[in-house]
Amino acid sequence: MEKFEISYLSNGIKVITKKNKNAPRTAVNVFIGSGIKNEITAGATSLAGRLLLQGTSTRNAEQLAQEIDTNALEINVDTKHDYVKIKSIFLNEDLDIAVDLLSDIILNSTFENFEKERRKFKNEIEVELDSPRAKALDNLIKNLYPDHPYGNTHTRVLNGIEQLNLKDVKNLHYSSLSADKMNITAVGNFEKSDLIAKLEANFSKIAKTGSKSEVLKITSIPENRTVTIAKNDAAQAQVIQGWIAPEISSQDYPALSVLNTLLGSSGLSSRLFVELRDKRGLAYVVRSSYEPLEYSGIFSVYIATAPNNIKDCIEGFKTEIAKLKSEPVSLKELEDAKNNILGKREFFHETNAQQAHYLGYYDIMGLGADFDEKISEKIKNVTSEDIMKAANKYLSGNSVISLLAPEDYLTAFE
Repeated sequence: MEKFEISYLSNGIKVITKKNKNAPRTAVNVFIGSGIKNEITAGATSLAGRLLLQGTSTRNAEQLAQEIDTNALEINVDTKHDYVKIKSIFLNEDLDIAVDLLSDIILNSTFENFEKERRKFKNEIEVELDSPRAKALDNLIKNLYPDHPYGNTHTRVLNGIEQLNLKDVKNLHYSSLSADKMNITAVGNFEKSDLIAKLEANFSKIAKTGSKSEVLKITSIPENRTVTIAKNDAAQAQVIQGWIAPEISSQDYPALSVLNTLLGSSGLSSRLFVELRDKRGLAYVVRSSYEPLEYSGIFSVYIATAPNNIKDCIEGFKTEIAKLKSEPVSLKELEDAKNNILGKREFFHETNAQQAHYLGYYDIMGLGADFDEKISEKIKNVTSEDIMKAANKYLSGNSVISLLAPEDYLTAFE
């Protein structure tokens, strides 16, 4: 696998390139270091991202869609907590048109069809919240982050979506364009000099503001809380317990990633699956999750169960976590968990688009593009002692438990 290289446009935008000679298609991503973390009104970032593909000053929505389709391009926008990514995948010979379209979308979008897209966005959220799991997770996250944009969940978006206006959404996007808060990644078969020249022609006018974004303080969970949603026609209970976890730059990030794999993210072999589903028959679905963000993180355990099993499931979570705090993980189980992570990393780096994503992702998160190589070694070096320390440090504090079940099964937890 070829080594990546770093270059800079004249305005300071970092360009991370990696040549894969035998690939017929190239991936180019533009990362903008904004995201939900900078929202004043919930949903503004996601709505802005949707509207980027609704037309520019030179192409209306129909013309833009037709040009993308005619040239067999894939262009889409991902809006995340800590960044916005505009992704493109195209045949190698279409580099010029792809970069032209990317820059046009990012620099000249007119945000056409605002009202239509807002209604569509609202309807999609309402459909998604028909899922009991999505509704319970929504209730967890907004209570983990009651005073921070990280907690801008679907229900918060719905509460404020009518107050969103075109001017504010448009300003949110254009104010986030700063050369010192962006990177461009390209992986594929191209001449680096040609690519840099094309990017320079299209993106060099973006100013380098040098301004620092205000980092809102994330408060700790003051006390253990249980939040509930009554759904009387629910056949299953949704049980999710969550803790505030470390940010991605934390030295504990690798250990908590391995802990998560051991506990519940590795499927059939994970402890929660074996203990709560296989041995005790409590679960339809059971797993854990660790989502590291720029300024914080979320660690959670989840189970879908019969409503009369809620208490037993919560106790089951407590028991399995207590084992991680007090009992060293065996060498075999530890190595199996590491190999699970490393194997998935190999799988998730197979395509040019995936490689371009991770190079840009780790860089925009402040870790540098080379962290995509470093993280594998960090995972390999995690010890049983590291697992115990992480469990005691992050899973001993206050948590939020989110429950969704028929009303009669919730009274004991209110």
